[in-house]
Amino acid sequence: MDLGVCRNCGEFEGKCGCGRGKVILSAKDRIRVSKFLSGILRHFGRDFGISIDEEGWATVDNVLEVLKERFNIGRKQLELIVKFDRKSRFEIKNGKIRARYGHSIPIKTDWSESDEIPDLLYHATSPANIDSIMAKGLLPLKRREVHMCATPEEAFEVGRRHSKNPVLIEINAGEMRKAGIKVRKKGKIYTADFVPPEFLKIAGK
Repeated sequence: MDLGVCRNCGEFEGKCGCGRGKVILSAKDRIRVSKFLSGILRHFGRDFGISIDEEGWATVDNVLEVLKERFNIGRKQLELIVKFDRKSRFEIKNGKIRARYGHSIPIKTDWSESDEIPDLLYHATSPANIDSIMAKGLLPLKRREVHMCATPEEAFEVGRRHSKNPVLIEINAGEMRKAGIKVRKKGKIYTADFVPPEFLKIAGK
């Protein structure tokens, strides 16, 4: 959806309530910028001269220099991308910005925004991966962490990016934590360094 500002309604996504708001970033450009922002904060920021610290933070000004040159957008557009991101992929704090999850670059992943972790979490994957996962557990592979979702619906949404008919895996996060395995909440995603197979179950079986 488009992103914009309105004197009457404030910042908005799609259309403002009074219909007089000004769109400052089209839906098409929002997707392009969001994907690039994910890339520089998670994977290849140094290729664009962006310094990322051990907890994934980069300075907003540094990121804006790149976004301005590449997409001709400014601070307000960036702030709206972060504010209205439905998956809470980014956060801005004290003049810095980071991706909450999904990194392939070496950063400290052992931070959490909340201790409120559901007892059950979910992960959906291609049927071709099931035998390996149930035998070896969930591994982060190219990423730094395993990603899990709070609901089956959210897990299926992620899983369908890689498979037309993903298989839903139920994760006993409560027992994982009792066993001393850290589970972290990052935006709307939950992460762990590794999920051993004994905490996994194919949903419905």
